[in-house]
Amino acid sequence: MAALENASLQACSLSEQEEEEDALWEKIESARHQLTRSLNPAKLTPYLRQCRVIDEQDEEEVLNSCRFPCKSNQTGYLMDILRRRGKRGYEAFLESLEFYYPEHYTRLTGREPAQRCSMILDEEGPEGLMQFLLVEVKKMRAQRKEHLLKEHQLQAKNQTLEQEQARLEQRLQELLKMQERCQRLREEWDSNSVELLRLKDENYMMAMRYAQLCEEKNMAVLRSRDLQLLVDQLKCKVTSLEEECSLLRKQASTMPQREAEERGHPDAVSELWAENQRLTASLQELQGMLQTPGEVPVTGSEQILLDILEHDWKEAQDDRQDLCQKLNSLQSELQWAEELRDKYLQEVEDLQLKYRTLQKDCDLYKHRMNTVLLQLEEIEKERDQAIQSRDGVQLQYSQSLIEKDQYRKRVRVLEEERDELLSKLSRMEGLNSTLEAQLQRCRGNRSLGKMCSSSYSLCSNLSSTWSLVDKPSDLTSGLTDPLDVSAITFPGDSAIQSMEGTPDSEKDINRLSTFPFPPCIGSILRRQREDRCMPYKSLSCGSFSNMEDTTDNSFVSIPPGAFSSSSSSTYTRVKSETCLSMLTSHQEISRRSLVVQLTSMGHPSSLSSHEKRLGADISILGGNRTGIYVQWVKPGSQVESTGLREGCRLIELRVPSLKEEVLSLENCTREVAYLSLLHWDEPSSLVFQLDLQGYQPLREALEEGKKFSGDSFYIRTNLSLLEPSDPYALCVKCREILHVTDTMYKGRLEWYCSRVDPLTMRDLDKGTVPNYSR
Repeated sequence: MAALENASLQACSLSEQEEEEDALWEKIESARHQLTRSLNPAKLTPYLRQCRVIDEQDEEEVLNSCRFPCKSNQTGYLMDILRRRGKRGYEAFLESLEFYYPEHYTRLTGREPAQRCSMILDEEGPEGLMQFLLVEVKKMRAQRKEHLLKEHQLQAKNQTLEQEQARLEQRLQELLKMQERCQRLREEWDSNSVELLRLKDENYMMAMRYAQLCEEKNMAVLRSRDLQLLVDQLKCKVTSLEEECSLLRKQASTMPQREAEERGHPDAVSELWAENQRLTASLQELQGMLQTPGEVPVTGSEQILLDILEHDWKEAQDDRQDLCQKLNSLQSELQWAEELRDKYLQEVEDLQLKYRTLQKDCDLYKHRMNTVLLQLEEIEKERDQAIQSRDGVQLQYSQSLIEKDQYRKRVRVLEEERDELLSKLSRMEGLNSTLEAQLQRCRGNRSLGKMCSSSYSLCSNLSSTWSLVDKPSDLTSGLTDPLDVSAITFPGDSAIQSMEGTPDSEKDINRLSTFPFPPCIGSILRRQREDRCMPYKSLSCGSFSNMEDTTDNSFVSIPPGAFSSSSSSTYTRVKSETCLSMLTSHQEISRRSLVVQLTSMGHPSSLSSHEKRLGADISILGGNRTGIYVQWVKPGSQVESTGLREGCRLIELRVPSLKEEVLSLENCTREVAYLSLLHWDEPSSLVFQLDLQGYQPLREALEEGKKFSGDSFYIRTNLSLLEPSDPYALCVKCREILHVTDTMYKGRLEWYCSRVDPLTMRDLDKGTVPNYSR
C-alpha cells in the first residue's frame, strides 16, 4: 500500500510538473510569433550549448539545415528543441533572453534583467565562472593594447576627417547656394508656365471669338443668298406677269378682226336662208295649186311643166340638203380649226414664257455661281491666314515645349547633383558620428584597462591551462563601411579577426573546456556587425517586393514621437508607383518606397482616442489593376465633410508625419492602400476624384455576388508551405510562381492566389497564402 501511495504521489508530482512546464511554455508560445521574428538564433545557441541544454548537432541543425531557410523558422525550431528539454530548457531560454534580449525577458517575466548566469553557476559552480571571467580579462588586456595603438591612428584620422568636414561644410554652402539658384530657376519656370497658360487661354478665347465671328459671317452670307434668291424669283414673277399682260393686249387687238370674220360667215348663211325661204314659198304655192285641181283645169303642157317643176323641186331639195350638210361640215371644220389655232397659240405663249423663265433662271444661276466663286476665294484667303496663324502658334508652342524640356532636364541634373551631394554629406556625417562613438569607446576602454591591470598576474598564471594560440592582429585591417567610404579600423576588430581567423581553436576551446561560459566580446561585436550588414527584413505591406526594378528608392523613417513607440515595433515597407508614362523613352517608370514605423497592424479603431486616424471612417475596394475606390463613408464624419463619398477614386496620400512624403495610390494594391490609410490624419492630405464610370463595374459585381479581383500581380515564393493549418490554404513549394488576385481575402491580411503553370502560364489550383509580412 505504501508503494502504491508513493507511486501515486510521484505520478501526481510528475503531472503537476508537466502542467507547470506546459503553463510556462504556453506563456512563451503566446509571444511565439513576435519572438521568432525578432530573435537571432546565432546569438542564443552558443550560450544554450554552454548551458548544456543543446549539443553541437542541435546547433548545426538549427543554423545550417536546409529545412529552415529563414531565421524565423530557425528560432521556432530552437524553441521546439528547448521545450522538449523541459524546465531546464525554459530556464536556459529565459537566461539567454535576459543576457541578449532584456526587453523580451521583461515582457515575458515582468522582472528587470539581473544577468546572474545562474545556469552556469548551477552546472559548474563559481570556479568555472571565475575561469571564464579570467579568460575574458586576458582578452580584454590584449584588446587594450590594440586600442592604444589604434587610438593614435584614430586621432590622425580624426584630424583628416575634421579637415574633410570643413571642406564638406564649404561644399555644403556652395550646394545651398546652388539649391537657392535652382529654386529661383524653378520659380521662374513656374511663373513662365503660368504666363504660358495665360497666353494659351487668351489664344484659345481669341480662336473661339474668331470661330464665332466666322460662323456669324457664314450665317449672314447664307441669309443674303436666300434674300437674293427671293428677289430673283420675284423678278421672274414680274416678268411673267408683264408677258401675260402683253399677250392679253395682243389678244384684245385681234378680237375685232375675228368678229368681222365671224360676221362675214353669217351673211352667206343669211343668203342661203333667204333662198331657202323663197323656195319654200314657191313650193307652198305649187302645193296649193295641186290641192285645187278641180277648180283650175290643168292642161297637158302645164302638167308637164308641173312635173318638171316638181322634179326640179326635189332636185333642189336634195341639193339644198347636200348644201346644208356641206355647210354643217364646214362649220365643224371651222370650229375645229379655231380650236387648234387657239391651242397652238396657247402653246406658243407657254413656250415663250418657259423660254423667258429659263433664261432668267440661267442668268440667276450664273450670278449665283459668280457669288459662290467669290466667296470661295475669300474662304481660301481666310483658310491660308488661319493656317499661317496656326503654324505660328504651333511653332511657339513647340519652342515653349523644347524650352520646358531643357529646363526640366536641367532641373533633373541639378536634383541629381544635389542628391549625390546630400548622400555624400550624410555618409560623411555618419562616418563622423561613428568615429566619435569609437573615440568615446576608446576613452571608456582606458578606464577599463586600469581595472584589468590588477588581474594580469592571475591571468598569466592560468594562461597555460587554456592552451590558446594568439595570432597578431593586423592593425591596418578593419571593417568596411556600409556607405562605401575608405576602410576604417574599429575597436575590437582585431579580436574579431583573431576569432574569425582561428575557428578551430575556438571550437576546441568550447569542446575541450570542462565548464560552460557565455560568448566573448569578440563574438558579440562580430554578431553586431553581421546584424548591421544583414539585409533588412520588414513587414511588407506592398505587393511589389518580388518585382523590384532598377529605379531609385527613397526611404523615410518616422521619428519615434510620431506614433506610440514600443520595443515590438515593426516596420512596414510600402512600395507605390508614382508615375507611369509611355510617351517618350526618357520618361521612365519611377517607384518610391517608404519605411513606415507602426506599433500595430490592427484596424484603426484599435488606436487610442487621441491617435484615431480618419481611415476608420471609410472602407475601400479595388486594387492595383482597377484602382482604389471608396465603398462606404461614415455619415456625419469629418471625412464626409471633405467631399469624399462612394465612388471616389483615391489618387495619392500626403502624410505630414512622413515629412510631407507623397504616397501614390494609383497602382498600389488594396493591402497597401489599407495600411497606408491607417496613418491618414489630415483630411486635406488625401487627393481623390469622382470616377463613377470605373466604380460602376465593381459595384455591380459586388451587388450580384460575383467574384471580382481588383489586384493582379505575380510573385515567386522564397520558402515552402507544405503543411498549412488552414484547410483553404494553398500548399506551395519554394521557387514556385503564384498569381495573386486578392491581397485582403475576406478582410484579412492574407493573399488569395493561384499556382501558375510555368509552361502554359495558366492558373491552376487556388488558395490562400500568408502575406509577405507573415
